[in-house]
This record gives sequence, structure tokens and C-alpha cells, in this order.
Amino acid sequence: MAELFLIAYIDGCRVAIDSGRIESIVHVPEIISVPRSDPSIAGLFALRSRVLTLIDSQYSITGMRRQLGKGCLAVVVEISGHHYGLAVDKVEDVVSISDEVIQRSINPSAKWKSIVSNIAQVGENLVMILDPSKMVRGDLVLAA
Repeated sequence: MAELFLIAYIDGCRVAIDSGRIESIVHVPEIISVPRSDPSIAGLFALRSRVLTLIDSQYSITGMRRQLGKGCLAVVVEISGHHYGLAVDKVEDVVSISDEVIQRSINPSAKWKSIVSNIAQVGENLVMILDPSKMVRGDLVLAA
């Protein structure tokens, strides 16, 4: 059975996110910094009368913070009942990926290992399938 995935870029790399996990894709309005927060938290932003935590996706992968500002792109997901914006470089398309092309026994590089669950063949290229819940540490979910 095929499922729909959003193709996006994080730290210049192509990733797929299960569209069933995505609420929306937004250009983030003003970002409010959170002093003394975990470095993976870029700040807070308002969306449709809600306050969301903006996750610096690049930091989650490389350990280096990305300078995020008004207008940056975020994929809004729900994790454990809380909404988060995952900062992405850009979005490309929504594609159908069938179970047959998903490779489950993979060994991604160390920087991706903690957040990538599988890879899949999309056209002529491989794409890493990202698990959004792994981008938010457990103690951050409790804090939200």
C-alpha cells in the first residue's frame, strides 16, 4: 500500500515526512526566543491562536544552530498532543511511496541515525524517511 510523504530539505539533505503526521506547512511569523532553553528549540511562534515550539531541525542533526528568523519555513506536526514547527530549508513535493520501496534495515550516518527510521527510492534518488517524534526529546515533550 502506498502512503503520501512530503519531500523537504533539512541541512541540505532530502527527507520524507509521512503526510499523515503533518498538520500544515507555514512561513513562521515572528519568533520569540526562549532564554535558557534546550539549543534544539529555536523559539516560540503564534499560529492560529496557538503557541508552538519551533524546533531547529538542523541542530537536531548537526549540533550546529541555524539562524532562523521571520518567514522561515516550518512543517507543523503533532507529537504527544503538542504542536511543533520543524524548521526546514525548503519543501519540494508530496509523493506516493509504496511499502515495497521502503528499506527498513539501514544504517544512516551518525548525525541522521537518531531521527531517520527508513529510506526509500523516490524516482532515481534515495530519500531518508524522518520520524518527527524523534526530533523532539522526551523531556521537551513533557515541558510542552
